[in-house]
Amino acid sequence: MSPLLITLQDLARRAPSTARNVLRRLGLAADTRQTASPTSRPTAPSTPAEGGPSIAPGPTAPDPAASWELRSQADLVAHIEGHYHAGLRRDLPGLLDAARRVEREHAQHPAVPAGLTDLLVAFADDVESHMAKEERMLFPALRTGARGGPLDMPMRMMEREHHSHAVQLDRIHGMTDDLTAPANADPAWTALYAAIATMEAELRQHVYLEDHVLFARATGER
Repeated sequence: MSPLLITLQDLARRAPSTARNVLRRLGLAADTRQTASPTSRPTAPSTPAEGGPSIAPGPTAPDPAASWELRSQADLVAHIEGHYHAGLRRDLPGLLDAARRVEREHAQHPAVPAGLTDLLVAFADDVESHMAKEERMLFPALRTGARGGPLDMPMRMMEREHHSHAVQLDRIHGMTDDLTAPANADPAWTALYAAIATMEAELRQHVYLEDHVLFARATGER
């Protein structure tokens, strides 16, 4: 499997408080100790097929993918644009500002994530370009229920870009000790890592819905 985003189980083990914040902000009433094992084979969207991030909500959480199985392509596109795309455009600027502050105010701290802002800027630029391409070139056709043919190549391109985003986030994990702030970190530093984790968990759902529901329908795989 490709080096994709950290699972909530891993996050719970390495940074319990951050995992709890993520679950609360996503509205998932879950016990992080009960999340699926990375080697198990839970139902979607816990472990999507190769190439897509996954999220492992607890047993009481709704299955966001299943809730869209009976909805139209037009409804799904509207949800992706209105919730996920709009959310990234709303939240990424604040993450950049927070990262700049942490790097500036803690420049002498041995655990400061030096270069995190640059990584997040590159990630934000790539994500914005990606979303604009989807909204301009792909989503108008998918709204009509179009399938296959000329859509195959742009859908595969979007899936490759999803993988690239995951690789960028993997680099962020490497720079931040898996989004674990040091014990003496101030609230701003801790909040930055929690916000990145929340954004990442949302992205897992976002990518799953695109790759394994929206695109899969258009290619006849679902």
